[in-house]
Amino acid sequence: MKKRIALIIAVILMAVAVTPVSAAIPTTSIVAVVESESVTIQTANFPADNTFHVYMGFNGTHGTSGYLVSKLTTGEGGSFKAKFLIPDELSDEDIVAIRFESVTDSKYYSYNWFYNETGADNSECSNCSSSTVLPPGFPTFDITSVVKGQSVTIRTRYLPAETRYSVLLKKGDTSVLTWYEVAGFETAEGGVMDATFDIPAEIQYAEKIAIKLYSINDGFVTYNLFTNMNQ
Repeated sequence: MKKRIALIIAVILMAVAVTPVSAAIPTTSIVAVVESESVTIQTANFPADNTFHVYMGFNGTHGTSGYLVSKLTTGEGGSFKAKFLIPDELSDEDIVAIRFESVTDSKYYSYNWFYNETGADNSECSNCSSSTVLPPGFPTFDITSVVKGQSVTIRTRYLPAETRYSVLLKKGDTSVLTWYEVAGFETAEGGVMDATFDIPAEIQYAEKIAIKLYSINDGFVTYNLFTNMNQ
């Protein structure tokens, strides 16, 4: 009898020992929305050292086959906040889906949706980074100076090497969909670059102007917006 009990206990211990530990499920919550412009999200349980593609799509699609709006690297993973621009194609939608897919490990993905209307930041995440911008590694750029109606100068950050970009500008009004291609450039070694682009005559009197860099290599787009005044 004692041998039988010992055998049962041994079997139970073996079962416990080989039971796999389930990986935490990455989730997202909506923190804030600026209508037709941007959404800020809060992550939880994101894996470390993963690269995610971020998509936005129409309501009911879970973001599948949506518009690629960003790439982000998770660093240490866990919880952080990130802000993404709503693409022009979805700016008039009442509800927008957002999806995160890991290109490092396909088992990691998360999706959510949000009302496309301005809402306050009601987040109470105590473990999140206080930053509301993308983690380091996201290809992006800053506006460094503007000559009203003539030119805009930018400084890039984290651009991939040996990639060709097209530079396009348009009126900042989200209802305007006409982009004007003003230049193209190669990133060479990537990283930080300074560049100045002419403002096309068609939008030289616009109060606000949107600018985007479009990657010819993989279709990735990064945006910014500036006020058309000397700065």
